Amino acid sequence: MMPIEKVADENGDTLTLLFCNGMYWAPVFNEQAIENMRDLPLRTDDILLCSYPKSGCHWVWEIVRILLAGQISHGEVVHKESFMLEWNPHDVLASLPSPRVLNTHTPFELMPRDLLVKKPKVVFYYRNFKDLAVSFYYHHTGIPPFEYNGSFDAHTKLLVKGTIDHGSPFDYIRGWEKGISENPDLSVFVGSYEDLKENSLAEVRRLSEFLGRDYSDEFLQQVCDFTSFESMKKLKADLTFKTKEGESVMYRKGQVGDWKNHFTVALNEWFDEIIQRENADSKLKFRYTL
Repeated sequence: MMPIEKVADENGDTLTLLFCNGMYWAPVFNEQAIENMRDLPLRTDDILLCSYPKSGCHWVWEIVRILLAGQISHGEVVHKESFMLEWNPHDVLASLPSPRVLNTHTPFELMPRDLLVKKPKVVFYYRNFKDLAVSFYYHHTGIPPFEYNGSFDAHTKLLVKGTIDHGSPFDYIRGWEKGISENPDLSVFVGSYEDLKENSLAEVRRLSEFLGRDYSDEFLQQVCDFTSFESMKKLKADLTFKTKEGESVMYRKGQVGDWKNHFTVALNEWFDEIIQRENADSKLKFRYTL
C-alpha cells in the first residue's frame, strides 16, 4: 500500500499526495522508483533535464529531444513521462536506448549518486515564483488524482510551507544552486522560462551548442516553431491530464506575467516578502514580466 496522505490547507481543503523519502510527491508517481532514486544507474551520454514542476519541463524536454535527434518528425508524439525518473522503475529506464533525455523534478540532494560519478550533461531550468505558483495551482485543481478544490490563496501558502509535491520551490532552487556550485566539474546548462519565452531562437541556439550540435538558424527556427506553446498543446493535448472541461492541464496558458490576474494586492505583498527572505542569496535572475 502506497503511503498516500491528504494534506489540508488553512481552509480544510485537502491535497492528495504520496509521502516517500521524507517528502511529498505526486500520487501518480512510482513509489519504488522514488525509494531507489539514489541508486539509479546513469550513463555518461545521458542528458538530465532538471526543474521544479511547472517551470517549462515539457517544453524544454521536447526541444532537447529534437536537438539530439537532429530532425523534426512531424506527427511523431513521444511521451515525456516515459523518460521521467519519478515515473518509471529502473528496468524500464534501463531499456531506453542511448542517448536518453531523462527528466525529473527531484531535489539535488535526492538525485542519483551516479550524477557525480558518470557526470552526464544537466539542463537546469527555472521559472519566476509567481507564475509558477499560478501554474501549480491549476495543475493541482485540474488533475483528478490530487483531489484538490481549494483557493489560490490557500494553495500558495501550502507552496511556501513546502507541504506540496516536491517541497518548497525555494528549497529546490537553493539545493540545486548549492549542488551546481559545489560540483564545478558537472556540465550544467542553466536557463530560465522567461528567457526561453522572450527569445526562443537565442536560447535554443545556446542549448544546441551545449549539446555539442551545430545547426543552421533555419533549422533552429523550425525547432522553435514546432515546440511553440500552441503547437505542443495541439500535438500533445491527448497525452496529458485534462480538466473536467476537457482542457489540457499541462498546456494551459504558457505566459509570463499571468500571476497579475491571480494575486491580490495583499497576497502579492506577502509573497514578495517571502521571496525576498527565502531567495535572497540566489545568483539566478528571476523576471516577473517581459
